[in-house]
Amino acid sequence: MLRKTEAYVQAAMKGAEWLLRQQNADGSFITPEVQGDVYHKAVLALSVSGHPIEANRLVNWIAATDLQPSGRLRRFDEGLGLYKTSWICQGAHRLGRFDVSFPVMQFILSLQAPCGGFFQSPEITTHIEPVSSAWAATAALYTGHTAAVRRAAECFSEMVRQQPDPLRFYVNMSPDGRLLSRDDDPFVDATKTQQAYYSPGIAMLFLARLHTATGSAQALSTAVDLLEFSMRCAEDRYAYPASGKSAVGAAVLYRITGDRRAAKAALQFGDYLLAEQSTEGWWCNPHADNMVIRLDHTAEFILWLTDIAGVLGAMANG
Repeated sequence: MLRKTEAYVQAAMKGAEWLLRQQNADGSFITPEVQGDVYHKAVLALSVSGHPIEANRLVNWIAATDLQPSGRLRRFDEGLGLYKTSWICQGAHRLGRFDVSFPVMQFILSLQAPCGGFFQSPEITTHIEPVSSAWAATAALYTGHTAAVRRAAECFSEMVRQQPDPLRFYVNMSPDGRLLSRDDDPFVDATKTQQAYYSPGIAMLFLARLHTATGSAQALSTAVDLLEFSMRCAEDRYAYPASGKSAVGAAVLYRITGDRRAAKAALQFGDYLLAEQSTEGWWCNPHADNMVIRLDHTAEFILWLTDIAGVLGAMANG
């Protein structure tokens, strides 16, 4: 395990070196062919890979060009705007850039729904889904908003409890907490490959980390239920670009519970990323490849590799 995790760190550092070569002098990643909001994962990626100057330079650019008085970030679209915003909040907070993380967190809190999840944006309030909700709740965990965190955890407990089929994970809830589980509602299908494994995976990661912070038995129980769902999924469940959030959640659960299936799952994803990394250091997607995808995937996978390596490598060394 230690040998593998050391290789993960080296792959993350190689990815970070490629990412640095794409950064502009002002800290941004904007080019004529790259959309403005592709930078949202880079603050954390640069920070955890040992590049605090470049990470702070990006935060300076965000504060100067994107941060509005409401705490909303100007360039993020409505679709998953809160998810992207939560990346910035977490990254800025870990850097001690409270001038950005505090106002952004206030905007995030304004989007908490009655059920405890979070709306994707002020314009999309018809439902909540796990990606924006769990990453916003993780930002709340970082910044100490415990009441919001508890409400989010209860929401995910209900989302899991209401699932009607052990081979499906429906991903949307109404604002008042009713699972949307008709056949035409979106779901992760455990009988098929290439699924949106990040939807239950990001909830599992949030809940596992919440347990480490509070000792919540309910959070741990729900996280374990989500791990069990992932184990029922198809063979690429931990060997697909969408598997990273599940893999980090599995690593954290291994540290908590000692379940070796979880360690094996996290290692499977790490090995997958080693095999898929380009010689230049970037990652793309098996379905598409362009600069936006390379920037997005590389920044995210830097974080997942260092998180998995940190958790599992430390345990192996111990």
